[in-house]
Parts: sequence; structure tokens; C-alpha cells
Amino acid sequence: MLSTLLLTGCSINYPVTNKVTKSIQAVQAPVNLSKLTSAPKPTIVYDRSGLVYMKIGQDPISLRYEQIPKSLQDALVATEDHNFWTESSIDYRSILRSIYVDILTGSASQGASTIAEQLAKIVYLNDNKTLSYKLREIWLGVQIERHFTKQEILTMYLNKVFLGENTVGVYQAAMRYFGIDLVRDPNGLTLDEAAILAGLPQAPTAYDPLIHPQAARTRRNEVLQNMVKYGYITQQQASAAQRQPLGVKYHSIPSQSWDTHPLFTNVLFDYATKNGVTPQQLLNGGLKIYTTIDPKVQSAVHSVFWTGKYDSDFPGPVEGAAVFLDPKTGGLLGVAGSRQQGYVPFGLDRIYSNSSPGSSIKPIMEYAPAIQSGNWGPTSILDNQPQDFGDGYIPQNWEGPSGPSKVTLQYGLEWSQNIASVWLLKEIGLQTGVDFALKDGIPLTQQDRQQLGIAIGGMQYGVNPLEMAQAYEAFDNHGVQIKAHLINKVVNQDGQTIYQFHPSSTVVMTPATATTMTRLMQDVVDYGTGTAALVPGWGVAGKTGTVQYSAGLNSSVPNWIRDAWFDGYTPNLVGSIHIGYDTSSPQHHMTMYPLDPSANAAKIFGDIVGLAEQGSVAEKFAQGPLPASQGTASAAYNTSSQPAQSNFENPAGSSTNNTVVNNTGAVTSGLRGNTTTPGNLGDNTILGTGNSTTNSGGRGTGVSTSSVPEHNGP
Repeated sequence: MLSTLLLTGCSINYPVTNKVTKSIQAVQAPVNLSKLTSAPKPTIVYDRSGLVYMKIGQDPISLRYEQIPKSLQDALVATEDHNFWTESSIDYRSILRSIYVDILTGSASQGASTIAEQLAKIVYLNDNKTLSYKLREIWLGVQIERHFTKQEILTMYLNKVFLGENTVGVYQAAMRYFGIDLVRDPNGLTLDEAAILAGLPQAPTAYDPLIHPQAARTRRNEVLQNMVKYGYITQQQASAAQRQPLGVKYHSIPSQSWDTHPLFTNVLFDYATKNGVTPQQLLNGGLKIYTTIDPKVQSAVHSVFWTGKYDSDFPGPVEGAAVFLDPKTGGLLGVAGSRQQGYVPFGLDRIYSNSSPGSSIKPIMEYAPAIQSGNWGPTSILDNQPQDFGDGYIPQNWEGPSGPSKVTLQYGLEWSQNIASVWLLKEIGLQTGVDFALKDGIPLTQQDRQQLGIAIGGMQYGVNPLEMAQAYEAFDNHGVQIKAHLINKVVNQDGQTIYQFHPSSTVVMTPATATTMTRLMQDVVDYGTGTAALVPGWGVAGKTGTVQYSAGLNSSVPNWIRDAWFDGYTPNLVGSIHIGYDTSSPQHHMTMYPLDPSANAAKIFGDIVGLAEQGSVAEKFAQGPLPASQGTASAAYNTSSQPAQSNFENPAGSSTNNTVVNNTGAVTSGLRGNTTTPGNLGDNTILGTGNSTTNSGGRGTGVSTSSVPEHNGP
């Protein structure tokens, strides 16, 4: 028994403790070796109704030992386990040392795994660093060594190892990266190609040649040097292979259902692996995954967001993400992490990519906190005159100096007035806005929390679409935010639940505040900057946002836009739409004219909702009592001669209207514009000067772009 040997060895070489004894004995359990040779089983994914939505990993192809290129075998052994062929993979002295240190430290940090142990990890274990996990891995590796030959172990490993880009095994990987069918052409891989594949097991995403070519090239060259070191090739052969270009290209694998659902499955993969499910389990482990996805919503997202319908509206490879969730449960109903047709880079999921939210942050940072305080209402008067808010920070309104000098709170949000918004945040107190945003799940750095530019989206690292959808969820759910999630439960092929979602909620605001904000943001969609999001018959509320490069002010091409947003909701859905560029530079931009990009984001939102709700009975938002008009000044609501154009009309019939003050200081009414005003007016936050920075965050560039929310529009 291994336990006897280990305990005897420990007693000779190391002091034996109860902890050592119990830890070694705890990992020994019967091993079902048939799992190593059984055919892989597809994973079944269920939708929110419990119906089968898709299967992952059908028709896997396993290679025989003689079909695996010798160069690939050599490259893998030289890199992962150079003693594999020459001696037993079980080095008891090293095991004794690592076990003793790991037990005493409570971690599993000692030593690298052998190929047999890695095979055990793939087939039997979840990926974690606990001590019992490492001990179990060693025990299983011993059993594998006892019952299988070296050739069998290596063949099983190379057929089961995850190699990135949704591939399991070298057959799929050779097809994915090089378009080579190893069944038909076992000698089809060149030496440099074999080295690329052999370098992937340690970190398949980090060394993915399609996403990180430089890292993949460095890793390939390391593998080739390992082959020289252990006598598999000469230095001359290695140098020749190192001079070769990567030569990789994305190829579809016909037997993979994954390739037919890329928008959903990339997000599913990200979510599952972040919650302890291994890639091998997901792709061919026979799992049952119970998700929150709504096929109708997901189909609408795919039809609108990914089919290129709006490509003519954007110059160049504009990217983006779409997230829709259920406001009552937090379950994700439809998702898209890319706008590309064709290849979607594995792991590049833009629902987690950060950027400045522009004006779409305004309801969260200042308007809802103001309403929540009880000191402000829709008719409260805000100062909208150009002014220095300190340290030379002078924000601008999108329409320039011709706009009104004083506006109601309602008008300020409806027409996305930057100066009034910054002024409001200053009046309620920066800390008040920060506290509210943090409670609503907006990630704020210490730098963000110290400057007023955050009122219109000036953030150090920004926010991602999933966070924005979750933040707007509180407006749609009576002030309560429920944690967003995609998977409710994962059950393995043995019937054991290996992941279970546990819901959690946060009370962000009172129901009255949520109701008032909903009616304010209905005005944005019905009459203001977001009219492109209108869905006939449905109640829609939301806010637009754009982010502009500072170069746009001084360039011959004005109003260069980097990012555009629409965040909104209906009684049944909450959604966030972001469109923008992966590369943060003025060379990658959208323009304000002839159509503001935020109007396109709003249009995408409206089209998705329209398709998703097709055939459903249209619903409006429930109406509640309005807060009293409060603040330092109040508009006179006695102008029945002007068209109302507002969701704040009193049901008793008394006429109410939005009121602003023009540049001369005279109070006037009805300056909202008419109901046919298109949602195509500039809503942009300028990046490039001032006291705030914006970073592309999850886009992978890591480049901090000095930003200033100065000029922002809808």
C-alpha cells in the first residue's frame, strides 16, 4: 500500500504527525480505471425552462498511439515530464518531501505533476490547489502507472488534454490551429507546429497563438530548447524551427456544436471555468449544466448583434458586447461577447471588458442618489452654466454654450446635460454619489472617488457591460439588485452536484426612488436622447452614453467617438449594449454624424427587445406617486399651454411640464423638443485632458488613456 510506504518513509526522513497520517490515508479510495478508456460523453446544456438547449463535445475523435506524430510526443515529454520514458514516474523520495512540506504549510505548492498525475487530474479531479487534491492526484497517478503502459498513458493524455480554443486532445487542436487531420495525415505537423501544441497544456489561454502570438512564439521556442536539452533534436534543427512564423489560423471543427453557438458558449465557458469546472469536463465530461438562458432572447441577441446588420453604420472593426438579464432573478437571458462574424477569439469575452461608461453612469452616480436623499425631485432646478468645478475642471454640454443655463433635474437627465450633472453631484456630495454607486456594484478606484468627473463617466479603469446591466437591474426591481449569474447548477456524470449557485441580493435604493428613476429614464427614451430604443407598446427606460477622444475637439475630423452605450430595461428585461474598439487610439473611432453612435446602441437594444418579446403581451411600468418638488429652487408647474411630453403628468388632470431657464435667465417651459426628435444627438465624454483617466481595462491593452469628462452628450 502506498500509505504504508509513505508513512514508513515519513517516519524515517521526517517527523510523523497525526496530520500527516490522516492526510495520507484520506486520499485513498477505489479508482474506477474504466473512466480512462471510456468514450468521452457530451455535456448537455439546459435552458431556463429545463429543456435541452445544446450539447457540447459531440463526436470526439481519439488517436491511436501510432497516429500521434513522434515530434509531438517528444516535445510534450521534454517539456512536461522529461523522465517519462526512462524511469518510473513515481519518485517516492520527492513525493515524501513534497507531501511533508505541503501538509505542514497547508498548501499544495511542491513540485510539478508528472504526465500520469496530469492525466489523473484531467479524468478524476477538479482543478484546485488544496492539499487533499494534490495527494489524491499522486495516489491516482500511482494507480495509472501500475495498470497502463507508457504508450497507453501518453496516448490517453494527448487525447484528453485541453489545448485552448475549445479543443480537447491533439486531434482537435491540430485541426483548430493548423487545419491538419492527423487521422488522414499522422505526419502532417512540422516540428515548429508540434512545439506550439506541446507548449499549450500548462496555460492554454495565456499561450493561445490566436490571441497571444508573441507569448505563443516564446513558449514554442522554450519547448524547442527543451527538446535540444534532452537530446530529441539538434540545436540546428531547433534554430531553424524557431525562425518559422507561427502559421496559425482559426479552423472550424465540423463535429463541434460549440462552433454553431459561439456567442453563448464563449460566455458559458468563461463562467463555468471561473466557478471550478475544468475545460475537459465542460467539453467531454458528460456534465449536465442548468443555465438561465432564454432561447428566444439569445436568438434575438444573435440575430441583431452578430449578423452584421449595423456594420455599415460603423467604420472599421467596431466591437462590442450585449448582456440581458431577468431583473427578478439576476439570471442571464441572452449574451454576446463579440460582434464579429466568423472567428471569435477564445477567452476574449467583452462582457467583462472595461471602458468608460460616459453618460450612462449619470442615473447611478448623481440622479438616483439625489432622489434617494429626499432633497431633490424631478422639478428641482440645476445650474447648467459653464463653470470651473476646481482644479481647472470645466465640463461642457454636448450642444455647446447655446444650451439653457438652468434646467430641471428631469431635463438634465432627459437631455444629458453634463454641467448640470456635475453640479448635481457636487451639491449632493461626492461621497454620497460614490457610496450609492458602490452599493450598486460599480467598481470605483480611489482615484475615481476623489474627482467630480465621475459624474459623467470619468473613471480610471471603467466598467463592463455585465456590471452596468446588474446596476440598472436595481432600477427595474424595486431598488433591489440580485447577483447576476448564468449557471444555476452543474451535475457531473456520476450524478454529483459540483457547482450550485447561491443567490444574494442588495437593497440599493427605496422602491419609491426606483419608481421615480424609471419614470425619469422613460422620458429619456420617449422624448430625449434614447428614442432609438423605443419598442412599440412596451415601457422602456434607459440612458445613452458616448465617450469621445479629446482629439476630436482640435481635429479636422470633429467628434471622434471611442465608445457608445445604451443601458436600459423593460418590465421583463434589463440590458446593456456597448460598442467600441479594442484598440484605444484616435485612429479607431466612430463619428457623431450623421448618427450618434449611442443612438445605434439604443437601436440595437430596441431591436433585440422587440424580437425577444415578439408575440408577448406588451407591458408598461407600474406607476407610483411622485416625490414632491424639492431642492434649492423649484420649477413653476403651471404652464398648461405647452405640450407635456413627460411621464410625470398627474393622473388627476392637472397639467405639468418640464421647465428650463434660458441663457438670459428667463424661465421658459416646454424646451424638451418634440416626440419626433431622433435619438441622434451627441452624448460624448471627452478623453484626454483634466483630472481623470480611463483605461481600456479588460480589452487587454493595459494602456491608461488620460481622460477627461468635459464634453458629454446623450
